Amino acid sequence: MVDLKELLVLNDFKKLDDAAMVDVAEHALIIDYAENERIVAEKMAGFTLYLLKGELDVQATGGIQTLMFSDDERAQSPIFYSDTPGHYGRCLSACKVLQIENSCITNYGLNHDRFKTDINYADFETLMGNTSLVLFDQITELFKSKSITLPSLPEIAMYINTALEKEDVSTKKLSKIIQMDPVIAARVVQVANSPLYGDTQSDSIQDALARIGIDGVRTIVMGVVLRDLFMPNNQLVIDSMTRFYEHSIRTGVVCYALAKKLPGFNRDQAFMAGILHDIGVVPILVVADRHPQIAEKANTLTAVLTHLKSYIGGMVLQQWDFADKFVEVAKHAYDWNRKVEKADYCDLVQVALMHSHLVGGEKIKGPELSELPAFKRLGFDKLNPVDNIQTLKELSLRIKDMIRVICK
Repeated sequence: MVDLKELLVLNDFKKLDDAAMVDVAEHALIIDYAENERIVAEKMAGFTLYLLKGELDVQATGGIQTLMFSDDERAQSPIFYSDTPGHYGRCLSACKVLQIENSCITNYGLNHDRFKTDINYADFETLMGNTSLVLFDQITELFKSKSITLPSLPEIAMYINTALEKEDVSTKKLSKIIQMDPVIAARVVQVANSPLYGDTQSDSIQDALARIGIDGVRTIVMGVVLRDLFMPNNQLVIDSMTRFYEHSIRTGVVCYALAKKLPGFNRDQAFMAGILHDIGVVPILVVADRHPQIAEKANTLTAVLTHLKSYIGGMVLQQWDFADKFVEVAKHAYDWNRKVEKADYCDLVQVALMHSHLVGGEKIKGPELSELPAFKRLGFDKLNPVDNIQTLKELSLRIKDMIRVICK
């Protein structure tokens, strides 16, 4: 049994009651390691390890490296997030490590929201080969160990979003703020004049704001920000980023159109949900652009994006302080069997994704539309499917206009 004081230096255990603390302490040990000694993740598969004292060089397969110091924030998280062969920590100085049985960690819900994906590693390895599986593991470890700095919203975008949150913000004041960024200002007017908002032309920022509304402005700001957030160098990553922009806007426009038919849904927030559902793609592409062994293999990059973007997307939107409904969309847009009591924006995004191929996009792999729980929760199974498809086909030209306006 370890001294309870050793547990209290870690934030994970401070929230436990006295009985739970004692139980954890009884299932824990403190191990001293000498300088240059190695801690091998695979050999410690049944335990969760925390660095209490010293400096540790954590290595993943392929040379991915993370330095840990007992007095920094990283040490509040476990040393290893997986027991994948090839992961180890080398002690740069004498280290003191807290070792706790995984069963005890699980009992008290201290799993750190560990990296969860629906990936079947055996299937992935069969499809991609062992080399690609190693690359997948490398990029996974980068995000789990918090070695990746997630992108931050540009200052002007944060300023505009702050202003938009104020209920009493006037159109005149908001127009002045938007004019601080000529690119965003131009996009606001262009989008207001696009077919999505009718045929009347707006000649000023204030006129445009009156037409598209507060939530519409927020959506445009995000569209411009996503376009400029990251400028890759690798051609494969550039192509992936372009597809991300176009897919996001396409999904947003479909969400916007579908929301018009549903009571209780704000069409501009639906547009935003569609634009943000794949936001996790951006930081993954940032990493891929810096690691040629990932960026130069299309199959590997596609597999990494497919299995990590939802988790990373939730992290990004939480860091950006977006509302829970948008975080839910980023985390679960591709979780076709999610169970919720009431239809929400994530349901709307799922239905939009299933219609993507009707408006110029790729066909999304998933259940038949008639079998999709989200489709039924939204009540679309009671509508005339012919009218619905015709409406979506008519959106194709509008989507092309939106892509041209926001992404150019």
